[in-house]
Amino acid sequence: MSTSDISKALAEHYAASFEAHGASPRGVDWGSNPQEHLLRLDRMLAVTQRGTPAGSSTSLLDVGCGFGSLLDRSLAIGLPLVYTGIDICEPMVEAARQRHPNARWMASDILTAPTRDQHDYVVCNGILTQKLGASIRDMDQFLKALVRQMFSLCKVGIAFNVMTSHVNFTAPNLYYRNPAELLAWCMSEISTKVILDHAYPLFEYTVYIYREDAPGMQYGLHHTGGAA
Repeated sequence: MSTSDISKALAEHYAASFEAHGASPRGVDWGSNPQEHLLRLDRMLAVTQRGTPAGSSTSLLDVGCGFGSLLDRSLAIGLPLVYTGIDICEPMVEAARQRHPNARWMASDILTAPTRDQHDYVVCNGILTQKLGASIRDMDQFLKALVRQMFSLCKVGIAFNVMTSHVNFTAPNLYYRNPAELLAWCMSEISTKVILDHAYPLFEYTVYIYREDAPGMQYGLHHTGGAA
């Protein structure tokens, strides 16, 4: 299965979820527990806690933005962002646009979108936890393509989550990736400035990858914004 086939299958899957459940965690296939959804959003926003973007504003591209819940969360915790959301599922993007008309929204596949706009941070919450009918090998290639594309669009760093292989059962529709193997690939192929958060209470982990020349990263500096 090609990357475009996987993107198409994901678009159809999330369109069906959104039609059934609307602008809610279940609508983006994150289950019915709102606290787990907030935890995942906070893990994405935590990418902004390292590095120091140039200028007075922080820009963020949300890949697979859904109905805009990451923007909801950033506003709720007082984290100001110049926000752009992109999603391949058009009904979700339209709902997001209606909920937040002043933000920038794109209904497109990030792997084929013509935009080359740079953002301080690029995040992807959930896309790489689903494989649906794709093989593990095909999903491995999809992950590599997506992570490379995200990193090419960032000025400071990126964040994404994956299901962990450290589980006692697996679901056939989900994508599990050994964290040690993924960490090794990220450090050898993308950047040595990597953080892997496997400590929060879900069967997944979040990877943060930063540019080695990003402002503040060479000294391990933090700025004051970000999720709690």
